[in-house]
Order: sequence, then structure tokens, then C-alpha cells
Amino acid sequence: LKAAKTSTTLHNGLIKTYLGSFALSIFIIILYMHGTNQ
Repeated sequence: LKAAKTSTTLHNGLIKTYLGSFALSIFIIILYMHGTNQ
């Protein structure tokens, strides 16, 4: 049971890290496009 909980926590952490980096890259792309448009 403890191993399953640890694995779930690790999985959630990986998802948050993936989504965070994905959002960050989109944010950087938007900033870059906005900067070049001006």
C-alpha cells in the first residue's frame, strides 16, 4: 500500500513537472512571437 502511494505521488509529480515545462515553453514562444511582432 505504501509503495502504491509513493508511486502515485511520483506519477503526479512527473505530470506536474511535464505540464509546468510545457506551459513554460508555450509562454516563452508567445513572448517571442509578441516581441518579434512589435
